[in-house]
Amino acid sequence: MRRYSKVNSASNSSVLDRFEDSKSTLIPYRLFLVYLISFFLHLPSRLSFLGTIRFDFLLVLLISFYIIGSKSIKPNKLDPASKYLFFIFVYAIVTLPLVEWPGSVIREGLIAFIKGAIFYFFTVNLVVNERRLKAVVFVFVICNLIRVVEPLFMHLTTGYLGSETYLGMGEFAGRLSGAPSDVINPNGLAFVIATIFPFLHYVFSPLNSISKSMYLAISIALIYTMVLTLSRSGALALLIIAFGVFLKSNRKGLLTIIGLAGIAIIYSNLDPIEKDRYLSIVSDDARQSATAEGRIDGWFRDFRVAMNRPIVGHGLGTSREASWNVAGEDKVSHILWAEIWQEIGIIGLALFLLYLRAMVRNFLSAGQLIKRKLPKDDFLYRANEAMQVWLLMNLLFSLASYGLKSYEWYFFGGLSVVLLKMANKKVLSDERGGVEVTSQLEIASKKFPLLKRLKEYK
Repeated sequence: MRRYSKVNSASNSSVLDRFEDSKSTLIPYRLFLVYLISFFLHLPSRLSFLGTIRFDFLLVLLISFYIIGSKSIKPNKLDPASKYLFFIFVYAIVTLPLVEWPGSVIREGLIAFIKGAIFYFFTVNLVVNERRLKAVVFVFVICNLIRVVEPLFMHLTTGYLGSETYLGMGEFAGRLSGAPSDVINPNGLAFVIATIFPFLHYVFSPLNSISKSMYLAISIALIYTMVLTLSRSGALALLIIAFGVFLKSNRKGLLTIIGLAGIAIIYSNLDPIEKDRYLSIVSDDARQSATAEGRIDGWFRDFRVAMNRPIVGHGLGTSREASWNVAGEDKVSHILWAEIWQEIGIIGLALFLLYLRAMVRNFLSAGQLIKRKLPKDDFLYRANEAMQVWLLMNLLFSLASYGLKSYEWYFFGGLSVVLLKMANKKVLSDERGGVEVTSQLEIASKKFPLLKRLKEYK
């Protein structure tokens, strides 16, 4: 009886500590959810008074203030991903005297990097239990789904497209981009669509028959929207996601049949411009193959720009400036690795690769633990599958997109840390054989010392 009391006491203490951690970060966590909604839906652009008061900036200040002042944030040893992210930031500051345009780094680069990196900082410190993880994933998916549905609805009702591409011989074709209040171009909208798919497939569709039907309907709308973007990189991203789902599935034969049938149906419903656009990925005879070849030529141009200052780079946030001054092209490198090399040099690129390695290890470690110990219908199991497929897609998508200062690498880096922590906690709790008592009882013990004494007496 005494032995049980000691174990139970330790377990109770653990639950109470986690409850206190959750309670002390409840306000900043709720503000973080508001920030996610505001960030993805661009509320300050939609509501002018929010833009006037710098709503997003105020939220970041408040959340940071609460986190720093929270008693639950202890000076523990940083995990590897946090270390490398911190090293990148420090490196960008230390190398200011050595880069080409330090003024641009201070004025734009550092600020843009911080805007992206705070997703890691907030996620790691505020998503402290599974319930919060579910809420964050839900808000993330719903907000990005709205970003896709809004321009699609505008297109169906008003003919809105928002962008265009040059076909050659003086002709242009419309491409669907984000809504007027959004800031994403057609390729960006395609990336949002590709980001949503793994979560719809793994996290939401398995819930019940209604969610499966909704998933099918939403998938049709998303694929139609993807076609309207005329994004070749987006189409490749969907193929990568399909390949990731295929690798993880036990029904590979059925998926192959469905996939081939789906491609045939989609292709047969494309108009001539859309067919030519997507054929240009693999065919040199397509009318728009010249733009695809131009993307490949851009790789060599980006390499030449990076080699102008290969060691420390031109400065954080200066890829566009460097491309203009070195190669005469007024655009950011559309290859993540070239963008990083151009901006923070080979040293910074090595640090970013180490950060990515830590993130990948977190996902793999969480996946191994979850698959051994948790059932397939568990939320952590499904979330892990979605995030791993997303990671595969984004790693390959990085060959056709920039993103050193974008939110996704840091948000998902934070989610990798959270997922691993949640998996360890859940598996440890299950292995204790239900020794842990419910949070409600522990809260009662905290509030009423007499109840706690009675439990110890037992």
